[in-house]
Amino acid sequence: MDLLVVGSGLIGTSIGLALRGQLDVALHDPSAASLEVALGRGAGRRWDGQEAFAHCLVAAPPSAVAGVLASLPTGGTFSHVASVQRAVQASLEEAGVDVTTVCGSHPMAGKEQSGPAAATAELFVGRPWVLCPSASTSAAALEAVRAVAVACGAEPLVMTAEEHDAAVALVSHLPQVAASAVAAVLGGTGGSLDLAGPGLQDTTRIAGSNPALWVEVLRQNAAAVAPLVRELSAELAGAADALDRGDLDAVEQLLRRGNDGRGRVPRKRGEHDRDFVPVSVSVPDEPGQLAGVLVSAAQAGINVEDVRVEHLPGRPTGVIELLVHLDAQAEARRALAAAGWEVVRA
Repeated sequence: MDLLVVGSGLIGTSIGLALRGQLDVALHDPSAASLEVALGRGAGRRWDGQEAFAHCLVAAPPSAVAGVLASLPTGGTFSHVASVQRAVQASLEEAGVDVTTVCGSHPMAGKEQSGPAAATAELFVGRPWVLCPSASTSAAALEAVRAVAVACGAEPLVMTAEEHDAAVALVSHLPQVAASAVAAVLGGTGGSLDLAGPGLQDTTRIAGSNPALWVEVLRQNAAAVAPLVRELSAELAGAADALDRGDLDAVEQLLRRGNDGRGRVPRKRGEHDRDFVPVSVSVPDEPGQLAGVLVSAAQAGINVEDVRVEHLPGRPTGVIELLVHLDAQAEARRALAAAGWEVVRA
């Protein structure tokens, strides 16, 4: 077949769904239950353990990648999607795998949910897919995984394993630790969370991720993550000391540095939050309202970059916030109001 995917969790199943109709994909997983769900969702067909493949992508935990690759028949090219790369490259060499046939990779996409039931064909669309060839990786292996990434709708980006691990420590692993720490404080205070809104939900969303998976990721990238956690800890300790002293100037400086940092985070194809603005619509808390607002925006030719729904506690209404490009804000507000929606005044 064109592609064998070993591992039918969130990533492996999403790859199969994304490639449906493009490539002949077979699936394999030691977990019969996960495999059956992925097959039932149409992510591919069952591998019989014998059929040859042009390329094999291993979607397994980092510590399992070398063992899986060492157990597979040779003849094709291979890749994996481990969230850390240096340790996996070293383990492949130690396991005696022919590293010329292997190219590490990591799609920068995921969810706080895991497993094949959470998979979606759109998971990788527009997202970076990092390719991490070693010094020994063949051109054929690199191009094979690049082709998979492109077919899934991702944007391939070549980096060394060291560059990758340093980058994901900052943009992925540190946020996970920070979100978990905030959520841990919530669990330990015993205070009421009845007033919680989108801010707290957004901040702690990824704290719902699988702890077992993250323990392995953080263990294998600890050298890159630990200094960042210490830097975050120093910022928080400084804020606490400033609050104790009543030094609100120091607190304001932290908040302004936060503004600056947030402004550096790209949202889409190099564009940043400063390039987008919200348009809010008040709606009854009834079925079909979100779909209706999105249809009206589409009919007006408004490209909606993101959506957030805020439910108002104790009230039968909510607010749908559409994120649109700055240049489209006025037209979006006008078009939605003309369609009969209650646009919240800016």
